[in-house]
Amino acid sequence: MNFNFFNLSLKPGEKGITRVKVAEFADGTPISLTVRALVGKHEGPLFTMLGAQHGDEYNGVAAINRLMDELEPDKCSGVAIAVPVSNPLAFLTDNYMAPSSLGYRRLNMNSVWPGNPNGLMTERIAAFIWENIIKKTDYALDFHDGGRIILCRYILAEHIKETDRLVVAQIEKLYKSFGQGVPVQLLDHSEHHPKMGALRRLGALTIQAGLIGVPCIMAEMGGGLHIWEEHVHTAVQGAKNIMINLGMLQGEPVGMDLDQIVSRESAWLRADQGGILYNNCGLNDVVKEGSRLGIINDIAGRKLEEIKAPFDSVVTDIRYQPKVNTGDWLYWCGKI
Repeated sequence: MNFNFFNLSLKPGEKGITRVKVAEFADGTPISLTVRALVGKHEGPLFTMLGAQHGDEYNGVAAINRLMDELEPDKCSGVAIAVPVSNPLAFLTDNYMAPSSLGYRRLNMNSVWPGNPNGLMTERIAAFIWENIIKKTDYALDFHDGGRIILCRYILAEHIKETDRLVVAQIEKLYKSFGQGVPVQLLDHSEHHPKMGALRRLGALTIQAGLIGVPCIMAEMGGGLHIWEEHVHTAVQGAKNIMINLGMLQGEPVGMDLDQIVSRESAWLRADQGGILYNNCGLNDVVKEGSRLGIINDIAGRKLEEIKAPFDSVVTDIRYQPKVNTGDWLYWCGKI
């Protein structure tokens, strides 16, 4: 039986690539999504991967395409759907969000799920992906990275009280399957998380997918407007591990013997003064409470501020761009 997806018709054991129009510019130039699909030889779940909800995040794009190139459909079960660039508006303009001329309020795509088919362009694209892909999927993996200013390596797993308990258990299964010692920031937004802006997070794909019974995690890998081979490799292997544990691939998952720190409490450290950040820690370092993570000097080299770990922590985000303004993000610490 063929799998019909937009203008693709795939038989078991086949894969393909298509483009589907989702909007258009003022001059009529179409705005399209590139979609990759694979149909395994045997029945199994539908697994979806999204990349580049934010247009300055490239490692997920690279990881998705590498994985889809490597997968052999006659050795797979189930269906894999991948959208390497979910937000073409932001991607084409090299922006975190669509430019104001296209989005009016500069909407963050990962704050508007499940979208609005009658809304602004970003909302409409999200609604298109939601209706045609997310609502039909069984499991989802959303790739991100630190964009222009942050370097990161962690998994974000989110839910709220209204999420079905089975979905929460399946979310746990996904991040444990990803493995490889990648730390997890596990947030229950039924509680108050002032550092994360809980109300804004309720429009995240991870949360909204969970509310309709689709377990979804976010893998944050790399950043700084750079494609990092080590992070792309980790992202590809993590996705493969998930597919193995879902019965979609044969083989043994990699990195299951490595300890995976799961933080249920975290803190974003921000700059109280503007200047230049000199970093004293590494990504995923485990540090003691009070350890110095970095210092901020003024442009004459005079020390302004010392940034210390608020508790025993794993450092999952590090500022990649040294220049900082008052209030800028510096580090994200997951409590151990």
